[in-house]
Amino acid sequence: MSPARKYLLTIIPQSILAVILLWVGGLSWGTVQGELVSLDLVGSDLDSFIFAVWAVSLAVVLGVLATRTWGRRILGTMGTVVAAAGIYSLIVLDKEGLNALWVVAIVLSAGLVITNLIITFSSKNWPTLSGKYSRSAPPEQDAWALLDAGVDPTLESEPDKSRPRD
Repeated sequence: MSPARKYLLTIIPQSILAVILLWVGGLSWGTVQGELVSLDLVGSDLDSFIFAVWAVSLAVVLGVLATRTWGRRILGTMGTVVAAAGIYSLIVLDKEGLNALWVVAIVLSAGLVITNLIITFSSKNWPTLSGKYSRSAPPEQDAWALLDAGVDPTLESEPDKSRPRD
């Protein structure tokens, strides 16, 4: 599988899982009946870590677009830790009176752990935002020498030998 395909097959599910987690966190997870009033229990009110997992997961997606190897590894590790902490915070909730949406939130957070682990361990060769525009100079010449020789740094070209040097 090509690095670009693996990149898309990780970043797109990460984004989708994070958005669905935010949506599930805004739904009612149960109801508590009182004598005078019944209270709806919204997921993000019960566990505020849902918002943190969502925000960090989308920040990892944006960070992966903007960084290279070590930055991606750090972001993937950070996303993994936050998503795992989100799973833990959901597991320790008092499940009495809750419907199955908290289980959905656990599954979504587990999916985010998996995508963040993929980012951590296999994002080294993924494309970057400006990767197609970067060009390294030949090792025997530096950038100033290339510019003096009439080489356009944005194109693959050879120095113009006929041009006199000043």
